[in-house]
Amino acid sequence: MSKLKDFIVISRGPLLIGSLANPLLGTALAAGNIGVFLSMPVFVYFILYYLLIIFACNINCLFDVEVDGKYKSYMSEATKSFGICNLKIVLFVEFLIAAYLLYWLFLNGYGLTAILALLGLLCGILYSAEPVRIKKRGFWSPFPVLIGLYTFPILGGWFLFQNSLPVYFMVFVIGYALMNEGITLVNTVEDHSEDEKEGIRTWSHIFGQQNTLRIAALFTVFGMGTVISVFINFTAMSFISMGLLLLSTITILAVIKQVNSVRKAEDPEKSAKIHAKKMPKWFVMTRFPLLFLVISLLF
Repeated sequence: MSKLKDFIVISRGPLLIGSLANPLLGTALAAGNIGVFLSMPVFVYFILYYLLIIFACNINCLFDVEVDGKYKSYMSEATKSFGICNLKIVLFVEFLIAAYLLYWLFLNGYGLTAILALLGLLCGILYSAEPVRIKKRGFWSPFPVLIGLYTFPILGGWFLFQNSLPVYFMVFVIGYALMNEGITLVNTVEDHSEDEKEGIRTWSHIFGQQNTLRIAALFTVFGMGTVISVFINFTAMSFISMGLLLLSTITILAVIKQVNSVRKAEDPEKSAKIHAKKMPKWFVMTRFPLLFLVISLLF
């Protein structure tokens, strides 16, 4: 039982709950009806997505075990308690299962989705693993998360059932990715001092803490505006869908207010350390009403 608890910690259990929407938003928007949305390709893609995100979290813990030992002892302790050797075995098994599911997608005619998932896998590896370790490489540090976690999963789900990219969907993808990255940048400021001591350079070091939080606020506001604008232009919305659109707007605005409050604090890093604990909650608040809205459009 203790090994399971350790695995949940090194797999970022709370964040996994908030990630439920990522593989399903694109598929729901593309499906057209509830029957297609509940089909086998969506199930396979959903499992593959969670394998890849858990793999990315696990490999991050493997390469950050020493750094976490200094600043996030609970992560390092969970990694060591689970066992470095055991973690490497789990990573190998996760990789093999992911490879099989990628092969299934290719074999059944979902090649573009499989390619995007494979690129997402590479983003997860390159973000944490030496010698590349993009997370420490300054300007480029947020892009594996922005693209691999917040963009490719939406596009991959879409290409399960569609072959073209309409303008409204691209607007949605860009807005969704920026909104989520804006929230994630709070975590970047949270780790400013610790990263600096370890030679890890992020946007917080390049642009400064205040400017990074300004970018975070800008991303969340712009992301919300573009995402909500997509659904405002849907003409055939039921009362339930309109209610969910209103709820989504309210919850995203509430998160934007909290993200912006971090920027206004006298000590932004201290404020980020306090508020970053709310990130799983913020992801649920911004993503779940959107997911329910999109699913409501299938009926």
